[in-house]
Amino acid sequence: MYSPKFSLIHELAPRLLRLHCRLTPFFVHQTLIEQGLDKVFSEAIAEGELDFLAGRTVAIAVEDIDWQFTVTLVQERLAVQPAVAEPDAVMRAASRDLLRIAARQVDPDTLFFQRRLKMEGDTELGLAVKNLLDSLDMDSLPKPVVKVLDKAATVLAAE
Repeated sequence: MYSPKFSLIHELAPRLLRLHCRLTPFFVHQTLIEQGLDKVFSEAIAEGELDFLAGRTVAIAVEDIDWQFTVTLVQERLAVQPAVAEPDAVMRAASRDLLRIAARQVDPDTLFFQRRLKMEGDTELGLAVKNLLDSLDMDSLPKPVVKVLDKAATVLAAE
């Protein structure tokens, strides 16, 4: 169902997000992302399921807004850092696709085979991260967060 409203959202959302990422100091994004990761992955970290990330770096590159960050495991906590020169693995996708993965509206494998999610570098590390994303339990997030993620992913995915 085509709608001029959805077309405008599709066109403006990445531009606004790019502007936001350029103007907002990295530590703001870092704090928010780390808090979210702590909430979602606290049990997995406690059980050692993320030990494969210790001393390793995975860059998340958001292609349509030209922004990326790096995730690693430091002292049993997921740490978010600015982009590093040579991460061990890189996952690349458009913001709307990453949002759809986070909202559990699409399987990362589907996007990978459609060439909308790209992995570079250490394949084994990339697959471990992808499998971790597949195992996410949305029930661990506060319901308002899940609702916002779902709504945003639905609106941005509508074509």
